[in-house]
Amino acid sequence: MKRIPKIKVTSELLLRVNRKVSSSLELRKVSDMILVQAKSALIADCSALFILDKATGRFIPIDSKGFDRESKESLKVLGAWKKINTQLLRNSRAVVVNDAEKNPLGLEAFLAVPLKTNTKMIGALIVGNYKKRKKGFDDADKKLLYTLANNVSIALLNATLHSDMKNLFLDTITSLVAAVETKDPYTRGHSERVAKYAAAIAKEMKFPASFIERLRLSGILHDIGKIGISDSILLKSTRLNKREQEYMHGHPLLGSKIVSSVLNQEGIVKGIEEHHEQFDGKGYPARLKGKQISLEGRIIAVADVFDTLTTKRPYKKALSAKEALLEIVRNSGTQFDARIVKAFQSSFSKYPELWMFK
Repeated sequence: MKRIPKIKVTSELLLRVNRKVSSSLELRKVSDMILVQAKSALIADCSALFILDKATGRFIPIDSKGFDRESKESLKVLGAWKKINTQLLRNSRAVVVNDAEKNPLGLEAFLAVPLKTNTKMIGALIVGNYKKRKKGFDDADKKLLYTLANNVSIALLNATLHSDMKNLFLDTITSLVAAVETKDPYTRGHSERVAKYAAAIAKEMKFPASFIERLRLSGILHDIGKIGISDSILLKSTRLNKREQEYMHGHPLLGSKIVSSVLNQEGIVKGIEEHHEQFDGKGYPARLKGKQISLEGRIIAVADVFDTLTTKRPYKKALSAKEALLEIVRNSGTQFDARIVKAFQSSFSKYPELWMFK
């Protein structure tokens, strides 16, 4: 196959990559863009991206394209390969191997270049081929991959820092949720259970894993807004009066504001903001109705009420799981989306041990 001239590929490639990677701070999206473009530009069979782990001084694979199962496993210990460890990691120089017998990944040809910001090593970008080429990777290939690496390093670093900040933020507010629940022995573990129940309903509805993971996170954080509620109201041992109820009704909106300040994922935020909305429009804080309520909000609403009904409070006894189920079914189509209630019933029937919380 005739190769496109390197200069033309480089200029067009860099314009395309810069435009794409600068449009996102999500690490997975950025890494995916880098790998697709590297694989395409080098006309390679596979590509992989590594981040340098500061603690261990080793390369950690974060994403790959085109590798078979065996080679993917080998990627995990690539940093133990002497040539990579000395030439790439220590000396920050490209590694080219065009001999299959000298390649631990089972490739016919292999090219790796460092990812750097100024003089700081942050990772590595590699491409490889399973099929024999007339020539292995040459100096022109190396120059092209170096050029690509230099232009994506900042984007990758920004995405990595954003991911670290997001994880730190989530760890912090998850700890705060636990702290809020620790104050009140009656709600301890509530958020974790709601997340578990919501995920079970979504699985029954055959939603993809990515949606279920976002829903689970939204469930864990759904009551984060209670951080801003006074203990005198939050821990009151009798029923709230009208003024106190109105004050409490502000926690979903406060929670969504807290989380949206860092997490730019609408589904997670909407699940937090809308888990007290009702299908008939009688909920809060915005009195949304029917499908105006996000799917996340409608699912978490069922999970939240089920856990509330089965949890003892000073002013009410806990219902059994079956009693709570019947109460939710009784309000199907009014307080709750009937389709979600049907999935809840199905999950309850199939996995009773999951729903029989004691």
